[in-house]
This record gives sequence, C-alpha cells and structure tokens, in this order.
Amino acid sequence: MKERRILVLTLSFGSGHVQAGRAIAKELGQQPVDVEVLVVDALANARLLFRAGYVWPYRAMVRYAPTLWDRFFKRRTARMSRHTAPEWAFHWGCSQVFKTITEFRPDTIIATEVAACEMAAMAKRDGRTEARIVSVITDYEAEPAWVKPEVDVYAVADKHVHDQLCAWGASPNKIVRCGIPTDPAFYIQHDEKRTRARYELHDPRPIVLVMGGGEGPTHMNEVTAILCANPVSLHVVAVTGFDRRARRKLASVRPLPAVSLRVLGWTNDIAALMQAASVLVTKPGGLTTAEAAACALPVVMFDAIPGPERSNAARLVEVGAGISASGVPEAAAAVLALLKDENARYRMAANAKGLARPDAAAAIARLALDETLPAKESARRMTA
Repeated sequence: MKERRILVLTLSFGSGHVQAGRAIAKELGQQPVDVEVLVVDALANARLLFRAGYVWPYRAMVRYAPTLWDRFFKRRTARMSRHTAPEWAFHWGCSQVFKTITEFRPDTIIATEVAACEMAAMAKRDGRTEARIVSVITDYEAEPAWVKPEVDVYAVADKHVHDQLCAWGASPNKIVRCGIPTDPAFYIQHDEKRTRARYELHDPRPIVLVMGGGEGPTHMNEVTAILCANPVSLHVVAVTGFDRRARRKLASVRPLPAVSLRVLGWTNDIAALMQAASVLVTKPGGLTTAEAAACALPVVMFDAIPGPERSNAARLVEVGAGISASGVPEAAAAVLALLKDENARYRMAANAKGLARPDAAAAIARLALDETLPAKESARRMTA
C-alpha cells in the first residue's frame, strides 16, 4: 500500500491549536496504515513583518484593549468576512508554508486554525496541491472565514458550530461532530500520589490548578495572590506556559502558612496535574476546557478573550461543568466556595465527564485517511 502523506497545518496563537494538531498527529501514527505526518506551525518561519502586522496587533488588543478586539471580531463575523488577512499577505508572509505544501505533496492537509484553513484552501485553488482539506475547529465557536469551497470535511465540536457553518454556506454533508481533539494522555489514569510527590505536595490538602493559556494574557497572578492570602488549607499550582510576564509577577506572591505555592512554566505534565487537582481556574481556551472535561475537573473560568473563548465558557456553564467569573475576585471566591462544597464539585465533575470526547482525535485521524467514502457517508460513520 502506498504511503500516505498528511500535513497538519496550524498557527501558534497560544498553544491550543498546536496541541490539537499534535494530538491528531499522534493518533495518525496509531492507525493501521503506512503514513508520514508533518506538523507545521505557519508562524514558525513567517516573515517578521507578517508577524508584526498579523499577530502582534491581535495580541496587543486582547491584552490591552479586549473591548476593541470584541468589536473587531463581531464586525468581521457580521460582515461575513471570508478572510482574516488578504491573500497576498499570506503568500508573502508565509511563503515557506506554500513551499512546504508543494515539496511535501500531501494527500491530506489538516488545518487546526482558521488562517491555516485559508492557506490550505489558497494552495489548492492555486494548483499547488490536490490534497483533501480537513478543517478542525477547536472551539465551541467558528467564524465565516472557515467556510471555503476547497474544504472537504469540517470536524467540529458540537451542533452549535455545525449550525454556524451551515448558516455561512457550508454543506451539512461535509460537517462531522467529532468533539475537540485532545492528547490521549488525558484519558490515561495517572497516579495521584506520584504526581503530588513530583511537585512536593506531600500532604492531602486539595490542589487548585491555575492556568493562563500558553501565552496569556491573564490575571492569573492576581487570582493566585487572593487564594494564597486566604486561611483555607490548599496547594496552589500555577502554570504560566510561555507567559514570562505572568511568571515574574507570580514570583512576588507570598502565601500564608496554610497555603503552598508551586509556579511552573511550560510543562507536558498537565494531564497528571489536572487529574490530581480538585479545581481548575483558567481562561477558557478550547483545548484547556476539553482537557479538563477529559479529566472530569470542575473549572472556574475568567479572562475569556472575546469571541470563541466566551463561547467555550458558555458551553461549560450550560452543561454544569464550569463557572464563569466576571473578574478576579469573583473567580477566587468561586474556587474557595467549590473547595468547601464537595457535592457541588462531584456534580460538576460528572457533568464535565459527560462533555468529554475521548475518541475525537482518533475520529479526525480516520477522517483524514478516509479518501474512499463521500463526506456524507464518512459523517454517518463518525457520528453513529
């Protein structure tokens, strides 16, 4: 059988899109076919001026002017904008992506971020590739730019995203509700005693896991400071990812004797930490909320970026798996209240488990490899 070539194309806005791509790539390696997988972060080799014009304004808005980003995102959706940037900007700024597509000659391109979908569609339209395109939406919210005639299959989180894409012109026969793909590590049982020992959390105090996404922005240091200043006995583990600013701010937090504080940077141990924790307090990225659901972990959400993250928070609140806080004091208060109410935590944990989709990454991997069936039949098999 001919070796299959799969290109997983993503953009490192935060870490969620990249993590989703890697989870799918890992599942592709487990499939009973000969497959070569290449994961490409389009921003890794993008021109500096492209990053300055495309990435930096977004990061500046969500950090310093989230209301402005909210208006911008809503206006882009209301105008049914089919592009997040002009095509010439992608061709020039991400020329290495198009070169890679031409040289790698993939049979399928899996796009886990909206601009990745745009570039894959451009490459197909330009005649650089005849690859099938599988677009993977890793939030409970989409936008019109995802909808491209060149896309063969859309893998989405739930019915809401399905209905959005249909309203914007996507064929329902192309849309498969797979859930949000997460690494298999989140469905493997980790030993809590070993996890506690690894981070010197030796006594049985409950663990509160505080996260702010791969690159922020977040006020996680302020939430952590409030938790560390309360008399309730607990362990706080704060994971800053690549957000050096948050790590510097957390270095000045001095916990009361009843509280221990561990500050971590980027770690591949999130699955074990989530399984050991009693509560997660975080900004509601799509991957983070899906990972918490996999670990049946109650979530307190704050600092949601306008757009998809607010929809992610609303989805968890809707099913009773999380609490959405309007600010730092409310988030800290919600965490402390949950620690005192074991029954509420159990209910939220059960609701979170019901939201989990352990087969999501594997289902998307099978979709990527299934060239023989039309999209409608693939959708029937995946959702059966």
